[in-house]
Amino acid sequence: MMRSRRMELEAGSAEKRDLIEHLAAVERRRTEAVQRLARHMDCPVAEVTLRLLVRTAPEPQRGELQHARAELLQLVAQVKAEHQRSELLCRHIGELLRAAYGMVKGLAANGFVYHRGGRLERAPLNGKLVCDEI
Repeated sequence: MMRSRRMELEAGSAEKRDLIEHLAAVERRRTEAVQRLARHMDCPVAEVTLRLLVRTAPEPQRGELQHARAELLQLVAQVKAEHQRSELLCRHIGELLRAAYGMVKGLAANGFVYHRGGRLERAPLNGKLVCDEI
């Protein structure tokens, strides 16, 4: 896969790297803003939430904050759903790789081969069903 689609993989990796850098910069700005709000509100940083801001903000900003909170909750739910889907796909890929490895390992191991007619013989294949005739 890497040989056949190397350019696509490199482009995708570069896009992801840029996105991660952008998210890190946005997170730094968010953290700084929360720290400033905490100092202004004279409360611990951990207590500064959108729910608290909605409760304490004057009316024009209250509605906007409530709307932003609702949008963020929806986006977080979508991100969680995508994360769960990705996790399931990764687990499935892992199971397929383990099964393929087990098959290859079984081909290389010494064991028994079952022949037609019920004969059991030692062979370099492990537990494979093999027929005398094709």
